[in-house]
Amino acid sequence: MSGSRVEAVAKFIFNRPGVVLLGAFVVILLCVAPAGGGLNVTLAPTVWYDSSSLVTQRQFGYETGFNGWADMMASPGGSSNTTTPMTTTLDTLYFVFESNDDSTLLTKKRVAKIKSIEDSVLSVDGFEDWCQLLTGDTCAGFTSLTSTLLDGEGEVREEAEYEAIVSSVWCSSPTTKSSIAIALAGADLQCSGRNITNTKYLKSKLPFGGPLPGYDAVSVDTAEQHRKLGESFFSTTLAPHLKEKAKEAEKLGMTLYFGGLNPVGGVAYGTVLSYLMMDMMFAIGSMLFVLIYLISQLRSGFISFMGFFEIVISVPMSFGLFALFGSEYVSFLQFMGLFIIMGIGADDIFVFMDAYDQGKANFKDETPENQFVYSYKRASSAMLVTSCTSGVAFFATAVSPVPAVAAFGLTMGFMVFCDFFLVITWFPASVLIAERYLGWLTYENLCVPTPPPPTPEEIKAAEEAAKMRSPWETEPSKMGNIEYYFNSSYLDTIGDQRYGGFLSLFFLVMIFVWFSKAGDLKVTGDLPENFDEDHMFTKFRDVVVTGFSQSTGIPKVPVNVFFGIDGDKPVNRDGLDPQSDAVSNFAYYDNDFDLTKHESQVAIANLCTSIASPNSTMVYDSQVYCFVDDFKEFLAGQNPSLSWADGTHASKIVSPEFMNYQRLKFGERFTGAGMKSGVVVKGYEVDTTGLQDVVDAGTESELDVFAFITFNSTLPLKPSLLNLAEMRQWMEDFDALLATHNTANPSVKGLQFCLYWYFMIAGEAVVTSTKQGVAISLAFAAMILLGATRNWRLASLAILTVLGVVAAVAWMMILLDWTVDFLGSVCLIVVIGLSVDYTVHLCHSYSHSDEIYNVHRAAHAATEMGLSVVSGAITSFGASIFLLLCSMVFFKRFGTFMCATVVISLTLSLWFFLPICCFIGPSRNRKTNYETSHSDFCVSDPRDDNKVQPEKEEKKETKETEVDGEKGEEAEAEVEVEVEEKKEIEEKEVDGEKGEEAEVEVEEDVKNDVKKEVEGGGDAEGGA
Repeated sequence: MSGSRVEAVAKFIFNRPGVVLLGAFVVILLCVAPAGGGLNVTLAPTVWYDSSSLVTQRQFGYETGFNGWADMMASPGGSSNTTTPMTTTLDTLYFVFESNDDSTLLTKKRVAKIKSIEDSVLSVDGFEDWCQLLTGDTCAGFTSLTSTLLDGEGEVREEAEYEAIVSSVWCSSPTTKSSIAIALAGADLQCSGRNITNTKYLKSKLPFGGPLPGYDAVSVDTAEQHRKLGESFFSTTLAPHLKEKAKEAEKLGMTLYFGGLNPVGGVAYGTVLSYLMMDMMFAIGSMLFVLIYLISQLRSGFISFMGFFEIVISVPMSFGLFALFGSEYVSFLQFMGLFIIMGIGADDIFVFMDAYDQGKANFKDETPENQFVYSYKRASSAMLVTSCTSGVAFFATAVSPVPAVAAFGLTMGFMVFCDFFLVITWFPASVLIAERYLGWLTYENLCVPTPPPPTPEEIKAAEEAAKMRSPWETEPSKMGNIEYYFNSSYLDTIGDQRYGGFLSLFFLVMIFVWFSKAGDLKVTGDLPENFDEDHMFTKFRDVVVTGFSQSTGIPKVPVNVFFGIDGDKPVNRDGLDPQSDAVSNFAYYDNDFDLTKHESQVAIANLCTSIASPNSTMVYDSQVYCFVDDFKEFLAGQNPSLSWADGTHASKIVSPEFMNYQRLKFGERFTGAGMKSGVVVKGYEVDTTGLQDVVDAGTESELDVFAFITFNSTLPLKPSLLNLAEMRQWMEDFDALLATHNTANPSVKGLQFCLYWYFMIAGEAVVTSTKQGVAISLAFAAMILLGATRNWRLASLAILTVLGVVAAVAWMMILLDWTVDFLGSVCLIVVIGLSVDYTVHLCHSYSHSDEIYNVHRAAHAATEMGLSVVSGAITSFGASIFLLLCSMVFFKRFGTFMCATVVISLTLSLWFFLPICCFIGPSRNRKTNYETSHSDFCVSDPRDDNKVQPEKEEKKETKETEVDGEKGEEAEAEVEVEVEEKKEIEEKEVDGEKGEEAEVEVEEDVKNDVKKEVEGGGDAEGGA
């Protein structure tokens, strides 16, 4: 926007602040409206997956096929087409009780407490609306080993009876009940040599029903049903209740962990959401801190509140703009923008208010309108530069293929520019209205007594002091502590050759050291952990995986081989929100896959055998589960005369009878987290009768069939124990095995699935996009700075400062043993967005200074922008420090990054950028007033102890003294020479016939002209 247009806008705001305020409010409503139309918060892990990768899409293909098989297993009648509401398991709540000492959990008091906690859940208000219904519309209760320790009247039995009861449950025949009991009590309870006194863990589970009312089946809008369970009941009602019960368990030396095994289920979602809601309460603390600080600095409740509203409302405005792009979901990462915009928005407010106050102080003889125009033009240009550099730094993350990272960058960029729009419209109008109509509400009018009028002597002393100050200085009596520091001690330090030189050299060396160490920063691409290792949620997951991992049927890290999905185009995701919980609309099936052929089944059986080879380093203890083995048992059970080996009954693998047989095996073998393998026919989900007709007609090859096998891998239980290269090597090694199989059996092509591959692909994408984002951010920041300053040297010093901040933060990550994972990649982008803010403000003020020497220009930048920069840093730091109190690891680490970035950015901008500008920063040419490559090295403070005028004022006085003859004969002789030269020139132009009288007149005129010229030259030079 040109200067004339900015001036026109400023005049319009000055003359019609009410109209501007109303117009800005209308814009706010228009931007916020789309956000209220249905944005949903998602905690699904899919937001961290790179959905553009073919590997990820194949994983989605497996999940789509597997969900259809799981729905079939869960349906009472074997078909997931229509199901009575709440009669199928939608999700399951698990309890794990841990003994806090070496004593057993199986004591009478502890068993009674466990039972009372389980019973309390069944009586929670609203539970009957979410429970799984049994016959007679009664709610299913807990499946718990402790329930067997009760007598007929529901009272806890004596401890002496526990041994025999546990024996009968633990060592019974393999039924659903016994397999659950095995998982409940831990590996130390064996059928031989039992020792219940060593029971450290007990586990119980409670199902929640589905499909929810209004849904035909659990498989219909599954993610939406889970989200309703998590949001409407678990996070708001049940999770707070369980946290209170956990406190009761602590009194008996037990720890209660609760959660869900399905990472995208309603229970896990509700658990995390409950902690997220608690952590977001700290956002209130951040906002209160910013509001209180604004009031303390602005001294006006109305102006502070309007500025605070401007900052906060930019968050829903950005969400509304985000929704206009067709987005339906927001992840919790996007809410981090609130803490970032607190600092950026407050910084802009302080920049405007400082410019506004300085405009009134420096242009007292101008009209209020001209004062406002000056302030508006100065502040808006400074804020435009910082908003562009910060906004584009955040927009750079939108190139990431990881939905959560891209959405964060897009939302954060919108947030920065929404705040910029409001700070140049809403806030200036608010300031004018407050000054004109609400002046009585200021702190000074309400809380400070009116001082007596100044005496004539005080007025004269103030005028004399004003003459001794340079234009960029503020009257000391009107300075706050921070502003006074920047006008005194700070200038003494950076302007001194010794101290300023030491600071410049010291930080140059440190930046070099930081850069040399940054190469040691490890890149892992790990998904962010929700909580730290000691948190209840993390403990629950670890105990479920490790504490019960030796029980029968519990896998290590499963890897699946699946068949029937098109490997080149696995799924359709058209129209799906990138952050949607759903992995696909539907899967594309492999037309060449025909499982009804005997040779196809033989090929899969051989693959299972080769995977289970004892020599394999990828399979744990040869643990492979293959559905072909189940099919052999099925045929034998149907009729002993049926033989799988002859291949005559191969087509029965897609029959309704085998589908139901899998349900039986699921009940016996697949309960809990056991290995799964099976076959599902797409047509079976639609119509059981129609499937039978197809089988009877002998057209089984027309069916879309999905099949999969599972084996326990040797992968570590935590993906963070492997780096990206090790994960990829493992995946490629197994791909080589599958490639051999697929080449020999083109009609039975297998693809692999493992949850870890999501992490690997997304981690690789994060590494690439982080490099791109950092490069784009720095390049654009350099262009903005070069365009704003029009001096390559000044822009280079600013970019060097920003690079120093990035390197210092990377060094801090190394010291804290952090890696570049998903969170680290986001924070490195945030570092650029924040670090440019302070440096750019100082750089912009330096470049627009009218001072000649670099030392004076640096002093001008410090006195003009120092207070604004420090105030913005204080609000950013204060808002971020509340994040350190959160329970979620993401918030804690993000808060650490924010605090560190603010401190490092402020330090380098004030103690490196400005000091080095005093030495090699550009100065202005005195004659042309343009910046030149010449550097004036500062050797002293820009002002002496007596606050004398700069050197240019001294030169002016010297010239005037010379003209008045106070310098003696040397000055007079110099004037006489110039007079003679002028006289000769004039005489040539004067008619020689004019006599002596004309010559005298010419001589007098020439003397006067020379005197005026000398005086004018001194004035011009002094005012340059």
